[in-house]
Amino acid sequence: MRAIGETAKAQVFLVHAGGHEHEGVELGSTRLPAQIRAIKRFHSSVPTAQILTEVECLSRARGHHVIAVDDIASAADGSPVVVLGWVGSGTLRRLLRERSSLRSGEAITILAPLLGALSRVHQTGVSIGDVSLDAIQFDETGCPFFAQFGSSRCRLTTPTPLEIQRDESFRDDRRQLANVANSVLAAVHAERDVMRLVSELSSWVSDDTHTGDAGWHQTFEQQLFSLGAPEPLRLVADAKEISIAVPPSAPLVFSSAGRDGLRPSSDARVVLALPHWLDGQLGETLRAVNRNVVERRDAIAAWCRPVKKRTWVLAAVAVTLLIAAMVLFATEEPPESQQSQLPQQVAVPDVDRGSSQSMGSDGDDLKGDANQALTALLSLRADCLRNLSVVCLETVSSTGTPAYLSDVALIDSVIAGGELPPNVVFDAAESIQKQQLGDSVLFEFGDGDTSKPASILLVKGEAGWRIRSYMLPG
Repeated sequence: MRAIGETAKAQVFLVHAGGHEHEGVELGSTRLPAQIRAIKRFHSSVPTAQILTEVECLSRARGHHVIAVDDIASAADGSPVVVLGWVGSGTLRRLLRERSSLRSGEAITILAPLLGALSRVHQTGVSIGDVSLDAIQFDETGCPFFAQFGSSRCRLTTPTPLEIQRDESFRDDRRQLANVANSVLAAVHAERDVMRLVSELSSWVSDDTHTGDAGWHQTFEQQLFSLGAPEPLRLVADAKEISIAVPPSAPLVFSSAGRDGLRPSSDARVVLALPHWLDGQLGETLRAVNRNVVERRDAIAAWCRPVKKRTWVLAAVAVTLLIAAMVLFATEEPPESQQSQLPQQVAVPDVDRGSSQSMGSDGDDLKGDANQALTALLSLRADCLRNLSVVCLETVSSTGTPAYLSDVALIDSVIAGGELPPNVVFDAAESIQKQQLGDSVLFEFGDGDTSKPASILLVKGEAGWRIRSYMLPG
């Protein structure tokens, strides 16, 4: 068990458990969500009625794309405890920060399940209350989930369609989902025809008058699928995508404000989560800068208009010749000071090649049999811990996974003056394969004398097998 977060209302712990399949995952999922659970322990200052309301809302909303509540109990000191399913591949805000752009099919994969889940939850009489970039999380397969129900509310009776349209709490959920949709659509990078449809959809969801329409869900879904077909969502950006610029986003302006009366003025700035006063001041500053640039551009164009084209051609030729002369002069012979420094520069050794060489020899093992991959990964992990290399750990565990975060914490503690515990290094010869489900394999270590033997969970992705999480012997 380890603590992973704390809010004003509760603490959240990550635990390892055996059990059943998570009901919020689509059928056919190959991961092992039942092996990890999140325990939410409420502070004693939180009223019991508020806790029971959150649990009731989670129970009513239980289903696809909603975090599952498995049990409710009490800690040793009597504080309420809720056992929840664990969805640990990051939030939507993190995805938009790491990915410079999204394909239109990926936007459909994100928004369509959330749209259907929100409609289903509202029909049960539950309003989520927190439909934000931080409240939407993904599992390893890229499946989105509503994960925050601390502000949820539930009605005593099942609402009618007319009540769903007019109730302010349901409309506020749709307004927040419109904010989320505009943030996702702002990151879409596609062809001109698709971008025109994206702009039309963004304008439609930004109009607050539509959130009370009877066919809001159907219209939203039709316009969303007009962008194309759904595509698998990549949770990590590749090297080519880092250099791609995000296209300009359309302004996010609602025709009538919600309960708080304030909305962000730009899709791109939604990701920054700026305060409302700072967001408004930033918008005014950007508009003033834009007007200044337009005025200067028009002034330069008016000044250049009387000049003949022949003059511009001659000036361009002169500038080209001047640049060519400067390049030739600079490449003739380096100064003596630079020549004296060349031997020192050549003598500098290359010190960070160990991880790439080891990956080159173990790359085939990481894509083959799980037992061979376990041996290679444990050897690599031992080298990484021995060399105190965080960069090396990225070849063993995906960034952001529980195993990666635990190993980084170990390296930080050693750098700070501590010692590496002896039981953190596993021996592949002592491993026993306990369970396999699709591309996920669970190994245990030891002879079974201990009550809680060490275990490692491997998950296979596009780059091969990686360590997802591990538990030390207890």
